[in-house]
Amino acid sequence: MDRPLRLPQQDRADFETELGRALAAPQVRAARRDNGDEARWVERLRRTARDNAEYVLAAAAPEYERYATLRADADAVARLPVEEPARGRVSGWWGVLGVIVPIVAVVAAVAFLLLGYVLGLSEDLAVLGRALLEAGWVAGGIAAVCLVVGGLGLLGSAARGSGPVEEVGAAGELVRAREAWRSALAERGLLPFLVAQANTGRRV
Repeated sequence: MDRPLRLPQQDRADFETELGRALAAPQVRAARRDNGDEARWVERLRRTARDNAEYVLAAAAPEYERYATLRADADAVARLPVEEPARGRVSGWWGVLGVIVPIVAVVAAVAFLLLGYVLGLSEDLAVLGRALLEAGWVAGGIAAVCLVVGGLGLLGSAARGSGPVEEVGAAGELVRAREAWRSALAERGLLPFLVAQANTGRRV
């Protein structure tokens, strides 16, 4: 009976995949060509590789250590509290200040200025007209200040929100580390071991 692989469950499938590819590799097939029943030899080599998995895995130990470290780091980051809702609320307030408030203030400024100029044409309403003109200029100043402050706030929030880009980069590095481990497992571990076993015609 095969001994269970001493690998995390998520890595056993990778080992079995690379083992299947190695058994079908030309150099392994050539080495076992003269050993009788091919199907019997395939299963014998498969069992032998599983029984000696620790020896085979040791050939790719540096790559696996790096892959396991990156995966552990990614799992730790994934368990951290998510702060996206709070960040979204902050960005939303900057959006209100930089977009909504200036629009409202500009509309009010235009309305006050127009009404102030119209009322200023009448001597009886000149005082009210001047007051409306002053209110219009104040509203225009508020719009300008809010536009500048809100725009700077949105830029700052965008700069701080670079986390997803970093996460994508980390995920890509993890994928590359996994592929490097699988390549090393096949090239330095499984293929030489299987060729040697097929040539000797006996188990370790």
